[in-house]
Amino acid sequence: MTERLWSLYEEVMRWLERIRHRVGAALCILYPTIIPKGIAEPWKYRMLMSLYWYVKFMAIKAGQRHNSDVKRIQTARYLRKLLTPPLPPDPAVNVKVTSLDGIPVRLHEPNNRGHELLPGFIYFHGGGMVLGSSEAYESLTRILCSRLNAVVISVDYRLAPEHIFPAAYDDSLKASKWILQNGERFGIDVNRVAMGGDSAGGYLTTLMTQALRREKDLPKVKVQILVYPNVQIFDMCTPSYQKCHKIFGDKDGVLPNIAVPDFMSMYIKGESKPRFLKAALANLHVSAEFKKSDLYKKRLNVSRLLPAEHRQLSSYYEGPVNEENGSDDIWNEIEQFMMDRRFSPLIEEDFSDLPPALIQTCGFDSLHDDGVIYANRLKEAGVEVKTVNYQDGFHGIFQLPGSAGFATANKMMDDVISFTKQNL
Repeated sequence: MTERLWSLYEEVMRWLERIRHRVGAALCILYPTIIPKGIAEPWKYRMLMSLYWYVKFMAIKAGQRHNSDVKRIQTARYLRKLLTPPLPPDPAVNVKVTSLDGIPVRLHEPNNRGHELLPGFIYFHGGGMVLGSSEAYESLTRILCSRLNAVVISVDYRLAPEHIFPAAYDDSLKASKWILQNGERFGIDVNRVAMGGDSAGGYLTTLMTQALRREKDLPKVKVQILVYPNVQIFDMCTPSYQKCHKIFGDKDGVLPNIAVPDFMSMYIKGESKPRFLKAALANLHVSAEFKKSDLYKKRLNVSRLLPAEHRQLSSYYEGPVNEENGSDDIWNEIEQFMMDRRFSPLIEEDFSDLPPALIQTCGFDSLHDDGVIYANRLKEAGVEVKTVNYQDGFHGIFQLPGSAGFATANKMMDDVISFTKQNL
């Protein structure tokens, strides 16, 4: 009886905590939020931002109280999960939590499948290498499973700051190789495997397709889906970074400009280093000497390498920033990571023989130009590429499809399904 009462007490306390945080998030709708003209469904966006502001505020306070980036991120993860309503069962999809060669994954199978082998889709969730999970993305991966009639494997790679580079890379590669070697155990046709992800998941997809191409004894990945991928931190003042800074300022928007170096600092070093963040936002984190190199000029100076139409948006783009200046001290600290092809997708010289790619970008997203430059590198190498820009979209919108989500997210999903089916 005592155990039952204790269990009931804990359940009531969790319910009260959930109510308290939901009220707090609801009150944040009064917080002054920048809602630019032309952004998708402004009222839904405002509601989304109220949740964002609440989680961010509580996470920062927890981090300051404990003087810990780990505590800040863990609080953000906890509140995101607590404030996300549980998904009802889906009669069309069977979901199982398991592991592949020690890597936790969420396996989705169509319930009406027969005995035939089905295509596979390996999905890497977003979250800046510090947030996100296969559970948080289950509504999205269920849609992929049912609409593609495919087995979807959502990978729970290890997250920073607890697990620094190359933990996420190693986990993603290990799980991907296992699927390509042993997928038939789950009824997967290993010759019909797609791979994709959003934001950090798109970043991991670029790295995985490059790494798997070097594995000559494995079946080839048939298609890659890159949703607003983050593929570089060499140039942090690209036209799209400058646009978002002018629209949202330093801290507003789903992905403020400071968030990318903040997350990457935790992925590299296990902590957020203010000195690095300040330098990166001013494009001073790369040394002046390296900026003179042929490698930087030919592959990494994104602002200069973008097509002319992306640079000639005079309403917000003021030109490249600090092209000839940089910090030797900071570069010495990060050079080994930035020049590692397990960390920087643009370091790769040969882009040929990579899978056909769908690259989706959004108009209100600092990472827009990352997608453009990666698409250009693929096209130059003769890889089939389809690029779609959703002008009213913003970073993170792809995770919000469905009847209660954003129409733009549903359009993005439609395009993902269509391109994947064409190439599998």
